[in-house]
Amino acid sequence: MRTTRYLLIGGGLASREAARQLRESDPDGSITLIGEEPHRPYDRPPLSKEFLRGEKSRDELFYDPEPYYRDHRIELLPGLSVRRLELSAKTAALSNAETVVFEKALIATGGRPVRLTIPGNDLPGVHYLRTLEDSAAIGAEAVAGRRAVIIGAGFIGMEIAASLTQRGVGVTVIETQAHIWSRFADATLAGFFQSDCAQKGVAFHTRETVTEIRGRGRASAVATKSGKEFPCDFVCIGIGIVPNVELAREAGLRVDNGIVVNEYLQSSHPDVYAAGDVANYPDPVFGKRRRVEHWGHAEYGGQLAGKNMAGAGRPYDLLTYVWSDLFDLRLQFAGDEAEHDRVLLRGRLEDRSFTVLYLKQNVLTAYFAVNGKAKEFPVFQRLIRQKTDLAGKEPQLRDPAFAVKSLL
Repeated sequence: MRTTRYLLIGGGLASREAARQLRESDPDGSITLIGEEPHRPYDRPPLSKEFLRGEKSRDELFYDPEPYYRDHRIELLPGLSVRRLELSAKTAALSNAETVVFEKALIATGGRPVRLTIPGNDLPGVHYLRTLEDSAAIGAEAVAGRRAVIIGAGFIGMEIAASLTQRGVGVTVIETQAHIWSRFADATLAGFFQSDCAQKGVAFHTRETVTEIRGRGRASAVATKSGKEFPCDFVCIGIGIVPNVELAREAGLRVDNGIVVNEYLQSSHPDVYAAGDVANYPDPVFGKRRRVEHWGHAEYGGQLAGKNMAGAGRPYDLLTYVWSDLFDLRLQFAGDEAEHDRVLLRGRLEDRSFTVLYLKQNVLTAYFAVNGKAKEFPVFQRLIRQKTDLAGKEPQLRDPAFAVKSLL
């Protein structure tokens, strides 16, 4: 039986940040970090970009060198999972039959890809992207001249499509909606990205529902409800993730689209915290509960949970943000695009440098910048936080030459 003051469940960014913060806040407290993958924590965004393209090595993915955890007295247990939490006794049963007794715990178990349940979904050559091994397997398939079908045109699907195209793979993207990114992009904005990617070789087929992955012993074609068939050498599926909340639910914690936490990231048990993709938290900027799957949220949430597990008592206060790259387009986003009744375009699409502004009742709620001006981002963030009334400012907001700082 092991004992620890702080038990960190999950081997990703949130647990890594919590461990670092805990060691800084509590120099003497014992820390145990458990992760299902056989690695120390590593950076996931490059899995669909630089690592997949072969521009970043495996070793470059890891946040910290191997000696870091030993030197900072953080017990790292890779390749294990927590099978059961007994909160009354504060014990965790591990997959290797060991038991860990803890004082406080963080659940940062992340998510897993949504799986298609169609014929052929388990054929060799069908890939999902979540782990280092997933990316390496896709990379091994990415030989110039081969053909790939990407099912799903979300951020992950589009990033994979761009990376594979840059490696010389012929890429076809299949999307059930009328256009990509329908959750936040209208037809005009989506059309800009689809057209730009198409010019670089990506083929799009929207309003198509995949019904079968065909092949004798290996995926060789994707069939859709409309009767079309798309020949391929391999398939990548990116249709979202499901938060890994089973451990929390079975332990009796409150779960509702994630593990429900308060502003301090405490779950319904005061000594158990949650951070990252699994946390359903109260967003102080928009006054509602949210669960987001962004790198920045996981980093911040891990840091905040670590501070609060050590007694800081600090509330959540992050304006969530995300970034992405598609070929030579740099995308930056912040806020909550779901909260809008109007959209303004700052700049021109044809200039390949513009910002989409989302407003609700004349208040900025989010921005989506493409090759945008970095100096404007802090201004937009302050406008969102301050809920500045922008009524009558539409002409200035649309003009990229106007100094938005003057609106503060």
